[in-house]
Amino acid sequence: MERPTRPVLQIALWTAAAAGALLLGLTAVGSIGSDLAGTQTQPLSAEQVDARLAQQAATAAPPAPAPVPTTAPAAAPPAVVQAGTAGNVLVRCDGATPRIVSVNPAQGWEREDDKDIGPAEVVFDGDDVPDVRVTLSCAGGVPTGRVASVPED
Repeated sequence: MERPTRPVLQIALWTAAAAGALLLGLTAVGSIGSDLAGTQTQPLSAEQVDARLAQQAATAAPPAPAPVPTTAPAAAPPAVVQAGTAGNVLVRCDGATPRIVSVNPAQGWEREDDKDIGPAEVVFDGDDVPDVRVTLSCAGGVPTGRVASVPED
C-alpha cells in the first residue's frame, strides 16, 4: 500500500513556515521600545519631561544682550498737506525744517517752477484761476501748510 507522503510533507512545511512567521512577529512586537542593540527604553512621563527641560534651561547659557542701536531714530513718516482744489504736498519734517517728498497737483493744475519760490513753498498754477501758494512749516515734528491764493500778474 502506498503512503501519502506528499500531502503530509506539504502540511509539515506549511506548519513550519507559519510557526516561523509567528515567531518573527512576536520578536518584532517584543522589540518595540528598544533600540537596535536591544536595550529597553521606557517612555518618559510628563513630569519627567518637565524636569529634564527645566534642567536643560538651568544649564543653558544666558542669551547675549541685544546690541545697542547706534543710529539715530527714524524720522517721522511724511504727512499730506492739502492745497485745496489745487492738489496736495507730501512733506516730512527734519526737526523744524520741512522737506518736500512729492507734489501731487490735481487735474487741471501743475506745479510752478520758479526761482523765486522758496524751498519750503509750493505754487500750483491753474488755468484761468489764481495760483495757489502753500507755505510749509513744522511744529513739533508735524508738517503744516498755510494755503494762500496768489493773484494773477
